[in-house]
Amino acid sequence: MRYLKVLGLVALFFFSMLFFIQNNATLTQDLALELKVFGWLYQTEAVPFYLLILLSFVLGSLMCTLYFFLERIRLSKQCKQYKKEIHTLEQELSAQRPKSFEETYAAPESVDNAQN
Repeated sequence: MRYLKVLGLVALFFFSMLFFIQNNATLTQDLALELKVFGWLYQTEAVPFYLLILLSFVLGSLMCTLYFFLERIRLSKQCKQYKKEIHTLEQELSAQRPKSFEETYAAPESVDNAQN
């Protein structure tokens, strides 16, 4: 499985580089973004288009990593809760389980031997 992940990352890197090389003229053009809301105007400085693509990829990766980290913490807490519940139920079960045959019928003999 590890080799498939490495192979996938190499393929992603290869196709990304191929994309950037083939679209070099378009991606190096400067781009300024603007936002107009209720008469308020916000405009960014001109940056190369490839920088926006890379920043979007990095931001998306960070958000996915954060999401999966928080999900792992939630599942870890839930697993601990279930283990505690299992332990409690096992204790209840062992308390309600009937004694074994040897424990049930060997006890009176040991009492008789103790009296002699």
